[in-house]
Amino acid sequence: MLEFLEEKKIGRKAINYKLRDWVFSRQRYWGEPIPLVHCPDCGTVPVPEEELPLKLPEVKSYQPTGTGESPLAAIDSWVNCKCPKCGKASKRETNTMPQWGGSCWYYLRYLDPKNDKAFCSKEAEKYWMPVDLYIGGAEHAVLHLLYARFWHKVLYDCGVVTTKEPFQRLVNQGMITSFAYQRKNKTLVPVDEVEIREDGKAYEKATGEQLEQIIAKMSKSLKNVVNPDDEIKAYGADSVRMYEMFMGPLTMSKPWSTQGIVGIHRFLERVWAVSEKPMADIDITGKLTDEKLISARKTFAQTIKKVTEDTATLNFNTAISQMMIFINEISKLDTIPTAMWSDFVKVLSPYAPHLGEELWEKLGNKDTIAYVQWPTVSEDFCKDDAKTIVVMVNGKLRAKFQAAPGTADDELKAMAQNNEDAKKFLDGKEIVKCVVVKDKLVNFVIK
Repeated sequence: MLEFLEEKKIGRKAINYKLRDWVFSRQRYWGEPIPLVHCPDCGTVPVPEEELPLKLPEVKSYQPTGTGESPLAAIDSWVNCKCPKCGKASKRETNTMPQWGGSCWYYLRYLDPKNDKAFCSKEAEKYWMPVDLYIGGAEHAVLHLLYARFWHKVLYDCGVVTTKEPFQRLVNQGMITSFAYQRKNKTLVPVDEVEIREDGKAYEKATGEQLEQIIAKMSKSLKNVVNPDDEIKAYGADSVRMYEMFMGPLTMSKPWSTQGIVGIHRFLERVWAVSEKPMADIDITGKLTDEKLISARKTFAQTIKKVTEDTATLNFNTAISQMMIFINEISKLDTIPTAMWSDFVKVLSPYAPHLGEELWEKLGNKDTIAYVQWPTVSEDFCKDDAKTIVVMVNGKLRAKFQAAPGTADDELKAMAQNNEDAKKFLDGKEIVKCVVVKDKLVNFVIK
């Protein structure tokens, strides 16, 4: 179409760009002062490096001037100065930098925070940058990352940093929401104006109207805010921390449930109860004969493997689920292998750090668990000891039996034919066809 218009000379192709003009300065007291001096003769002059950093004046009042200027313009003792070039009476720049002026390169300062010559050494910047993973809420992170990237690219163009991009990977965590109550007209009712009656339904106290329970963003006006301090006081910091990770996938928004945190609190109590059992130096790497211990070792190996993988991929909720499976299994033992329990405490510690330190000390260790080597286990212990083989006859389930993983097809067929339950349907019948799916099923077609 565009080519047609140009050919007929009745139009031309063009690309329009929409750009937003960013104003860097702010007319307020809070913010980093812009280190410039306005001289009537020399014009705008930068503050000498030896006089940096330029700090805000400490004053009792920083009210707006009423003239549209920054509050700094009304502080004569600060704004009036001498020109760094000619020494004549001059005035400082009274606008301040926006919040992102000083906050969006913080990740670089973290690399070398005690350096008083530069915001970080070249060696530290080359070693650490770029940031491998940035986790932040979508509402905050969008603008912050935009500004941080802008700032970083300026520094790159100046030759101060060596990477074009500051962050390699971004994960936006979901929002913690809460329950709210809604009228038929879709307006919301504050929680303290809601009554839950014996029928379990919610009603507005003032009107008696039945309300619908919905999930909404926590809001002071709806009075559905959950104060973490109250939850920590009631259940402990580890329970709150672990429940937040257990609620669901990191990137999903999910509603807070007091009943859910109670469940996690009980789980951690069960962990402590296991630690109270007798411990012994049992070799779990060799051949075992005790069935409970064999089962516990298998679950233990699967737990170390899964928690390791899920932690790396930020799937914290499924890692915690696997820990629960392990605690259920190990609880069946009368005596706990010390090595097994020690390694479990190591993987639990990042999720429940306070309890982790207590359990680590309880095992006789004097140093913190924070710097201990992460455990590893043999893949052989993770494997299933046996496979459940299904026997089908003319498409119908007739029997099940156990077989070693990788058993040959002809052996599986023979085992299926000799199975007591399957024989009832196979004896005296002509087998027309037999299909074997390794480690899964044997299917007979008979006349």
